[in-house]
Amino acid sequence: MSENPSNKVKTMHLDFYKADGVFYEGEIEYLSVPSIDGEYGVLADHENVVVAIVPGVLHYRHPGEEMGYVAVSDGMMRIEDGKVLILVESAERPEEIDENRARREAEEAREAMLQKKSVEEYYLAEAIMYRATNRLRAKKRSEG
Repeated sequence: MSENPSNKVKTMHLDFYKADGVFYEGEIEYLSVPSIDGEYGVLADHENVVVAIVPGVLHYRHPGEEMGYVAVSDGMMRIEDGKVLILVESAERPEEIDENRARREAEEAREAMLQKKSVEEYYLAEAIMYRATNRLRAKKRSEG
């Protein structure tokens, strides 16, 4: 934890990793992750905790900046001694998301769910639909 001298807001260090590497390492002043129990918000000096992350939209704020959004998959967050560690399978910034492709994927997945297929195929289609929907939500929130 440290203070941002320009506006005296306390910050915390975040190490954020996705399966294929580093997503972000640095200071933040606020973080909210999607969890089983809803949005889980974190500020500097938060107590030590481990939280399961579910697919959804993660919110964060760099010191003195606007809120940022990231579409994330399943994972976990650990807060220990003022430092935050996030590990997720995938994470995408809104500018990395192809909105048309995400809409197509969501529609194809919805259609696959309506077909009478195996339970495994249904759950796979459902996971694809949720991922595409989360991507669209992250993109929409970042646009205002």
